[in-house]
Amino acid sequence: MFKSIDKTIVQPLPVFMVGTYDENGVADIMNAAWAAQCGPKHITINFAFNRQTLENIKNNKEFTVSFATKDTLEVADYFGLVSASKDTDKVKKSGVSIIKAEKINAPVVEAFPVTLECKLLDMQEIVPDRCTVTAEIVNTLVSEDILDENGDVDIANIEFISYDGVSKTYRVLGEAVGKAFNVNSDLLK
Repeated sequence: MFKSIDKTIVQPLPVFMVGTYDENGVADIMNAAWAAQCGPKHITINFAFNRQTLENIKNNKEFTVSFATKDTLEVADYFGLVSASKDTDKVKKSGVSIIKAEKINAPVVEAFPVTLECKLLDMQEIVPDRCTVTAEIVNTLVSEDILDENGDVDIANIEFISYDGVSKTYRVLGEAVGKAFNVNSDLLK
């Protein structure tokens, strides 16, 4: 039996940290939960029209996307609560260290272990009052301390967080429960 409820449930929602520079070269970091990978080297993010980050992307055509973790939850939440249009010193006040991306003109927060360097491909208003940004991922930066002995990213130990919009909480993504594209059952017969 099912019951209709007045909530949209789409899980998990990664907590993406979008990094841009404004017209004066001041770094801005924004917490964005409405985002996803939309191709092998492509990402899409939805922004409200009044976001400083969206204005920065329009101007620069480049940005970074980092992944929040259990260890960076507090600063990630801070970047979701404080707007750069109201407080241009928010990144400085957060206490995080910023470096410039390698292949684009955008900031990288050293505390986040994985950062995607992105170049804008398209911006469209698809739903009312929201702009969908699609970008190509041109480089991936990873902290050396998350690499295993073979030089591969050890995802199991990073503790990426996701946003739970139903309970308005952050959750740690869990354990591996099976190999993908590896089912061996009667379903394939």
